[in-house]
Amino acid sequence: MHGIGNRKYFTRAGDDLALANRAIGADWLRWIGQGGAKYAPTRPPLEALPVVYYADCLDQDIPMGTADVESLGPLGRELFVTWAEEFGRASLGEQWADQISQNGAHKWLVRKPAEALVKHFGEQVRDLLARASDSLACYFDPLDTGRREKVRQRVADALREHRPRVVLAHSLGSVVTYETLCADPDLGEGIDLLVTLGSPLGVPRVVFDRLDPAPGVKGIRPPRVKRWVNIADVGDPVALPPGRLGERFEGLDEDITVSLNVLNPHGVKNYLMCRELADVLGRHLG
Repeated sequence: MHGIGNRKYFTRAGDDLALANRAIGADWLRWIGQGGAKYAPTRPPLEALPVVYYADCLDQDIPMGTADVESLGPLGRELFVTWAEEFGRASLGEQWADQISQNGAHKWLVRKPAEALVKHFGEQVRDLLARASDSLACYFDPLDTGRREKVRQRVADALREHRPRVVLAHSLGSVVTYETLCADPDLGEGIDLLVTLGSPLGVPRVVFDRLDPAPGVKGIRPPRVKRWVNIADVGDPVALPPGRLGERFEGLDEDITVSLNVLNPHGVKNYLMCRELADVLGRHLG
């Protein structure tokens, strides 16, 4: 299940869903193959890797190729500011909140948090959180629940069709996958391993408290899924807080922290090619 920033596949395919599916599947298969060849050379290479494509279901406010926080809608702005608060607090401590406080109107005013992110962490972090907030706002939008339902239905249909032993879910894809599996326990039947990559599932007030079905105090491993492994880059601002997802979810079997790429810590290519994923897959597919 792919994450944010994948609308480009649909555009390049001329809005042809089948072509977009094949293109993203080919990329994922190549990247996993490269990681496997490097770190698990004795493991037989995968012959196919179906990827559930759903980016066409999300009508985002930020134009593709930009990260203009001022273009975010109301929910996107709220998520962006909240995410900035959580990321800064995890990195710099409680004093971070004072730098982005905006006299109670912070849910709608994005300029000061955006400037603070650039000052302390660089433009890339600001841009990544802007795009992630945009995608999540589309998915969580309470005024248009049809998009969320359509995305989850597409994932559910794919799980019924392929009945996979192993499921990989990156970024927003981990949220969709988690919700879909928890909403219909039968879908977890036969899944030996769920691997979440760069997952925002544990981010308070941004994702965790908006999950459906609601997790309560702590979430759970999706029903009937035998094993759940999470992999997060220490510098990935989307996957907060790295190494601590187990504090939010019961039944998480492994929470692996990696350091992959300071320039693109959330990129799926880096996750799919990493040694840790190759090791995890080797134990289940070898």
